[in-house]
Amino acid sequence: MQTFGRAVHRLAYAAGYLGALVLMGIIVLTMAEVVSRYVLRSPLILSDELGGYALVVISCLGLAYCAQGGGHIRITFLVERVGRASGPLRVAMLALGLVFLSVLAWVCWQFLADSFARNMRSNSLLMMPLKWPQLAMPVGFTLYAVVLLVQLVHAVHELRAGRGVERLAAGEL
Repeated sequence: MQTFGRAVHRLAYAAGYLGALVLMGIIVLTMAEVVSRYVLRSPLILSDELGGYALVVISCLGLAYCAQGGGHIRITFLVERVGRASGPLRVAMLALGLVFLSVLAWVCWQFLADSFARNMRSNSLLMMPLKWPQLAMPVGFTLYAVVLLVQLVHAVHELRAGRGVERLAAGEL
């Protein structure tokens, strides 16, 4: 399981960095739009549309990266008050999150398959095939679900060994 956990860690890390590259690309595109609009007096037609797609890609690809480092917002007021039951509560929340993300990923894969089958395109001047920006959703949610699965397995193992599991992250495997 440790080898699998390390592989998931690397994949999540790579997805996070791919999201960062997309962010850098959209920054460059936005700067080009500003120069084009205000200096050349001829706005680019693609920056708004590509910016929207980039936002989806950045958000979805960054989910697993953020989860493995424990970066998602956690509301801990309940966990802090349950004492010894905090470990089982953490396991239950990881399991619930895994179920939710698995369903979300499955629906997104179905949505992507439909987009491929219909060859859906944006209704803008670019007529961009929507399958490429939509690909980030199922990939990101699936990778996030796998990170949660690794965390869940590790948390169950630590709980059985009598250790705390409140602050475990996939990067600690």
